[in-house]
Amino acid sequence: MPNNGRQQGYSPYGLTPIEISHLCDFDRRTDQALLDELNEKYHGVAGVAKHLKTDINTGIQLKSKFHGLHKPSGRTKDTVSPDVFGSPELFVFDDSVRRTVFGENIIPPPKSETILEIVWGTIVEDPILKILIVGAVVVLSLGSATCPSNGWVEGLAIVIAVLIVLCVTAGNDWSKDRKFKKLLLLQTDKRCRVIRGGIRSEISSWDILVGDVIELVVGDEIPADGIFISGNRLVIDESPLTGESMHCKKDATSPFLFSGCHVSEGIGLMLVLSIGVRSSGGKIQSLLNEAQNEETPLQLKLKIVAIFIGKIGVAAGIVTFLGLAIRWAIFLANNTPVALGSCSNNSGFDSSTIARIQSIAEDFVVAITVIVVAVPEGLPLAVTLALSLSMFKMMRDKCFVRHLDASETMGQATTICTDKTGTLTYNRMSVVRILVGDQIYRGEGSGDKGAIPFSSKTLHAPLRALLCEGICLNSTCFIKNDDMLDDATVQPQFVGSPTEGALLMLSRKLGIQYKQIRGQVPLVEEGVWSFNAERKRMSTLIHPPNSNTYRLYTKGASEIILSLCTSIFDTTLLTPVPMKSSDVARIEKTIKQWATEGLRTFALAYKDVADSNLLKQQDDPDTDLVFIALVAIKDPIRKEIPLAVANCQKAGLVVRMVTGDNILTATKIAKECNIFYGNGIALEGPVFRNMSEEERIGVLPRLQVLARCSPNDKFELVSLLRRQGEVVAVTGDGTNDAPALKEADVGFSMGVSGTQIALNASDIVLLDDNFASIVQAIRWGRNVLDTIRKFLQFQLGVNLAAIIVTFVGAITVGQSPLSTVQLLWVNLIMDSFGALALASDEPDDDILNKPPQSRKHSIISVSMIEYIFVQTIYQVVCLLVLLFMIDAWAPASSVVHPPEDLAEYPSKRARTILFTTFICMQITNLICARQLNNELNIFAGFFRNRIFLGILAIILIIQIAAVTVGYSLFNATHLDLNEWLICIIISLVNLPIVFIARLVSKMYHSFDHGNYRRVGLDAQTNEPKKIIDMDEDIPPKHTAITITPNRIQKTAEDFDSMTSKSQPVQVGLDSEQNVVAEPVKDMTHTRAMSNDIHENNESDLVHTSSRVEKVHTIQIDAPLVSKAKFMASVESVHSQWSRESETKQ
Repeated sequence: MPNNGRQQGYSPYGLTPIEISHLCDFDRRTDQALLDELNEKYHGVAGVAKHLKTDINTGIQLKSKFHGLHKPSGRTKDTVSPDVFGSPELFVFDDSVRRTVFGENIIPPPKSETILEIVWGTIVEDPILKILIVGAVVVLSLGSATCPSNGWVEGLAIVIAVLIVLCVTAGNDWSKDRKFKKLLLLQTDKRCRVIRGGIRSEISSWDILVGDVIELVVGDEIPADGIFISGNRLVIDESPLTGESMHCKKDATSPFLFSGCHVSEGIGLMLVLSIGVRSSGGKIQSLLNEAQNEETPLQLKLKIVAIFIGKIGVAAGIVTFLGLAIRWAIFLANNTPVALGSCSNNSGFDSSTIARIQSIAEDFVVAITVIVVAVPEGLPLAVTLALSLSMFKMMRDKCFVRHLDASETMGQATTICTDKTGTLTYNRMSVVRILVGDQIYRGEGSGDKGAIPFSSKTLHAPLRALLCEGICLNSTCFIKNDDMLDDATVQPQFVGSPTEGALLMLSRKLGIQYKQIRGQVPLVEEGVWSFNAERKRMSTLIHPPNSNTYRLYTKGASEIILSLCTSIFDTTLLTPVPMKSSDVARIEKTIKQWATEGLRTFALAYKDVADSNLLKQQDDPDTDLVFIALVAIKDPIRKEIPLAVANCQKAGLVVRMVTGDNILTATKIAKECNIFYGNGIALEGPVFRNMSEEERIGVLPRLQVLARCSPNDKFELVSLLRRQGEVVAVTGDGTNDAPALKEADVGFSMGVSGTQIALNASDIVLLDDNFASIVQAIRWGRNVLDTIRKFLQFQLGVNLAAIIVTFVGAITVGQSPLSTVQLLWVNLIMDSFGALALASDEPDDDILNKPPQSRKHSIISVSMIEYIFVQTIYQVVCLLVLLFMIDAWAPASSVVHPPEDLAEYPSKRARTILFTTFICMQITNLICARQLNNELNIFAGFFRNRIFLGILAIILIIQIAAVTVGYSLFNATHLDLNEWLICIIISLVNLPIVFIARLVSKMYHSFDHGNYRRVGLDAQTNEPKKIIDMDEDIPPKHTAITITPNRIQKTAEDFDSMTSKSQPVQVGLDSEQNVVAEPVKDMTHTRAMSNDIHENNESDLVHTSSRVEKVHTIQIDAPLVSKAKFMASVESVHSQWSRESETKQ
């Protein structure tokens, strides 16, 4: 358990935990008296730091590794590396006293219940179980009274069986709870930048101590309560604590910082005071942890199914009891002896009052057991197991699921909006080209050996100093292993933006170390304007040594920086000169050329000012800049991305790139990733922003790339897609991506490069920032739904068979063919064993060959209903035949283990064979239920799942033991070899029965009832073509032909091309239910076709002419629609346009 510190009044430091809590009172954060107390009593933040034995500049002091070593906690993620000074060796400090006094920065998860507590809670909350236990006690008491020798066995067996069922269920719940608690704890772990002993390092938030000095940058979540030390334009969003949108500027007049709040602007340093459960955010999180009990949409949907089935079970139990009670009453009226079973003290029958009461009590217990079996309490367990197993398997595949419902929702996703940088690319950036003046320098690589060669043209020292100063000072990034980079095999490790890291490596290649510059040139207070997605640039104000002027350095998106420049640095005169139109044209041409090669371009600029105060008062100081250089950064595409995108498209998902990069760079990368293809179009954010709703809907089917977009553009696109019925997944890593991540059905944040705000807004964290991991999320998400459907078709078949056999047997022979203990054993197989066995199946590759399933689609498909029907009929027929005819078919040659009453043996033998056959049938039922959608190969992947095989073995072993060792408890008798063969053969016949039933279903319907309709064989693959079954209400993967007035003839060629490809597309139905191409009238719209819309075709990018055209999109099913019908639809559109044109004239 986390250490929360000693008694709050104790402290060897100058401040006790109680005094610190007083300083960190969130409700008094604006109280002037608290600020006065800080300044007067404690002499400001420096005085508080002195009390805590730390320093506001260098942080907690480290001890040399050669003296007084104390073993650190072990949770620090990265080796501490120096930045400003110190050696790269690992330093440690004695943190045991601070941890003892002030505790650890961990929010402990809520206390888990023990297995016994879970068992007791289940008994208390489940009235049916309570009734069953009471009935079992009554049977136990009455049995002991009527037959002291063995009358107690049945009642005791029922009690033991109930306890076993409870313990197994409780064990599953306990295990699941422990796993979720671990995940909950992992969610509190964040990356933080601290200064200890003057050394900057990145550590886990769990390792933060009171007295630490923490660096804060845009996007960070504050990990503890503390006091502002220094900073530049530090603005904090306190809405997580207040519930209102409050952005508060932090400085010496408002210095209090609180955990859970976010940095929305600027940078700063803070002194840590309160951590863990004592911090403001920690107190709230502790309450949230206690109250956390989320149910997923799938669980809610299945709860409705369970309630419905439960009602059927209750009705069956009541009818069973009424039938037995009527039979009992008839026997009583006729003074007929009531069957009680064997007892050495009587002849097997007793008409005493106790015997009659015992008989009706046993009937009551059987009826209650029928209800227990019928109520599918295993459904919630199946969902929980499927979700929990998928969550941990996804963790193995680098997907950390933060919200339980995200994995199941991902299985229904129809479109993905993905970032480019770091998601589709490696995020290993290196500067490969520089434009300085009119010279372009080229190079490759990120290490010193990849230095950009300058040939005979060398940058003059003043220009090199200007360039490197602008890079190093206008940055918050640092290199963790900087002193190790002399080894060419070592890759640089950046803390901060990889883009800034690439620029720092450029400075290193030019011979200037960033630490050297940062130590010489001071920044101006309030002189940092942070980068954000709206400004797309960062600016820093410095005061050069021995100068009366100030200098503002700016870097950012090349087009934006260029538009803000009025001068350019002359590389010959080494002074700024006015920028000419030819300079602008040359730089723009270079930007475009590099962008078409897939390179990201950034511009560096500066300006000198005399009055820093006037500049600091401006929200946007970047005007009249001097252009220094244009740099091109290469970020290679991950080699697995094209295949991952193809897998998404094969699975019926549309992948769109949404990026802030230049549109030419974006489309180049999108083509290499197979995202931009066919007749797709690319738009820039401003164009999309200025479109009407109708125009956006019109371009949406073809929109594949949205470049130079703002966070709000991304949000609007996601919102529009959801309004069109899409289930949207979105990736994001920045603070401003949070609204889109929240709006999406599933938000993916980046675990490596993502800000804490983005992580908090997401549902799933990509631990490796890799788009390919999303494919695994799709596979596991779909597997969750498939697992539940498998479990449903397995359990409902068992349920119905058990209910029917119990009811029919009870009414006809006067007692249930399956005893209470046997029914409880069946219930254990159905619920716990069945759920665990089917949930352990991993998704196969074929799961990506199916389209996503609509949320409106019923969880029980036609093929499942057919399977349940076949299982129920086969099992009921076989069991009833065994019950009534086993002695005629296979008379007992000898009594293997004679009961005390030989007259009872034939009946008990028949019921034991029935019981064993029923259990063996569930083994083959489990095997068949593994496959959905009338899949014929039931053994696909069968031997790869060891858990499944183990559970089948356990069921069989327990059944053998039940009829050989524990026959008294199970109210059974021994079986000989021939009788075992009867049970096994009947159960194995279940396999060909299922195969034949599925084959007949395929042949009769000519489509599988899961999601597809079969429409003949594909000429190339010789496999059935698949199109969407219109009755299934599934979002289709479609192809649209867009018609404009000047390309009516071209449309016929489009149709021919599509028909030859036999692409699966969306269709419409006419009044005669024929598949036809119907114009979608609400998609007719008018929009301006300009250079802002980029179309993709065989001749690469085509910029359409700047005229206004009507556009009409017809969605067709190419394999089924005749060309004549299609062209008739086109001509109808053309005639409509002609009439509108004549009316206007």
